Amino acid sequence: LLAAPTLAQSSAPAPVPPPAAQPRLSPELQMAVRCGALFAIIAGEQARGLAADWPPLGARGREFFVRVAAQAMDAAGLDRPRIRALLQGEVAALQNAAATGSANQAATLRAPCLAMLDAALPPAAGR
Repeated sequence: LLAAPTLAQSSAPAPVPPPAAQPRLSPELQMAVRCGALFAIIAGEQARGLAADWPPLGARGREFFVRVAAQAMDAAGLDRPRIRALLQGEVAALQNAAATGSANQAATLRAPCLAMLDAALPPAAGR
């Protein structure tokens, strides 16, 4: 499983591959990668008792993250270090947007990402 940094971590972001080396993903898969990164951040926040306004993302968010990583690896022919860098780059971009006071990415991405999550991994009945 890939570990994604959370908002509370103060270490420097992982190196991002140079722009020329960025993989070409379909717009839908690129959005799924961004959503997977967002879910990793929110799940980390939930583990610290925050982000209670989101549905629990520990298990479903992690499974979505893993599936999206596998799809991106297959679609772009990426190895583990490259997919890790891609996903960490997305996490860093979301964290940077939050830190600089840019438009609230989490709020903007919430509806489309949760719809994508529900389509890929429907919530259990009664939850």
